[in-house]
Amino acid sequence: MTKGSTSDDPLRVDRRVQGPAVVLHVAGEIDMSTAPMLAEECDQAIDSSTDRVVVDLTDVTFFGSAGLAVLLDARQRGEQAGVQIRLVAGNRPVLRSIEIAGVQDMLPVYPDLAGALA
Repeated sequence: MTKGSTSDDPLRVDRRVQGPAVVLHVAGEIDMSTAPMLAEECDQAIDSSTDRVVVDLTDVTFFGSAGLAVLLDARQRGEQAGVQIRLVAGNRPVLRSIEIAGVQDMLPVYPDLAGALA
């Protein structure tokens, strides 16, 4: 499900249920203006999952500190709800931001969707 987005939107989030997980496929730019949309999608995914939420950031072209803050907050909310938050990323913008912030241990990153779902 794509929530109110068009091909011109700077951020697109598609949500689907895959086994015990809710998968959010995120594409585009995550910055101060688009982070609230990602936060809302993460909140809804956490509320509707009983096991884990996988945030697939493979198609993210820009990942600012606002995006990192959203994912750290989602991790905390997920912990409180008993839901794991896992990231899929192999792209430099996302990996570099996580590395610079030093939060690799807090946000588990998997190289592919299959690994995050396992």
